[in-house]
Amino acid sequence: MKKVLLFIALLFFFGRLGQAQSLTVEYNIGHGSYQMSDMEDFLNKMELPVSNAQVTDNFPGYVTQDTRVGLEWSRHHAGVLFNYMNTAGKKGITDYSGSCNFELRNKGYKLGAFYRFRLVKEEISIFTFEPYIQLSTGVVLNKVHEANRLFIESVPTAGYLQEGHFSSKNFFVEPAFGIKFGLCRHVALNVNIAYEWDAVKQNLKSRYSDFKMDWSGYRAQAGLIFYLNLKK
Repeated sequence: MKKVLLFIALLFFFGRLGQAQSLTVEYNIGHGSYQMSDMEDFLNKMELPVSNAQVTDNFPGYVTQDTRVGLEWSRHHAGVLFNYMNTAGKKGITDYSGSCNFELRNKGYKLGAFYRFRLVKEEISIFTFEPYIQLSTGVVLNKVHEANRLFIESVPTAGYLQEGHFSSKNFFVEPAFGIKFGLCRHVALNVNIAYEWDAVKQNLKSRYSDFKMDWSGYRAQAGLIFYLNLKK
């Protein structure tokens, strides 16, 4: 967090020196696929006190949300980012006599910095077309909610609910290719595709086993960029 705050301070320092042309705020929404192989193995091997338990959710890809604040000058664009990801895994069985389920809900909060380099800028009528390459890097703060439930219809008091909360950190690198479509002086449409690689994954310890969360996978997103022009 201290590095992120320092980076923000440096951005605004250079902005004050007159280098920056625009302050940008953007919001993107998209879809991510997640590797999670370590957690998938753990879930498949998890033993429950019932027969015929099956994996019904196996950490599928899900919606991602991304917010960025930056400064843009010449062909360069740099700033800080905050991204939210989530997915879940579930194993169990439910029927007329009751239910038995083991569930893991994973949340990832990405904090970091990004740099974009504009390849070219083409003007089409009042619009602009700006393809770019981008590199993002930083930390993922992992949060896991673990729930082990047993409910027996005929003997409710024999059931139980065991819960746990665990955390760890990953460090990621994410190259991307995108295009900005300038709609007017203050707003642009942004689309990009990327691949996140969690280069360092911290071990996470639950009450049943140790495993690592791996958010590595493809990303696709679209959103809007809002510009506050610092120079006339």
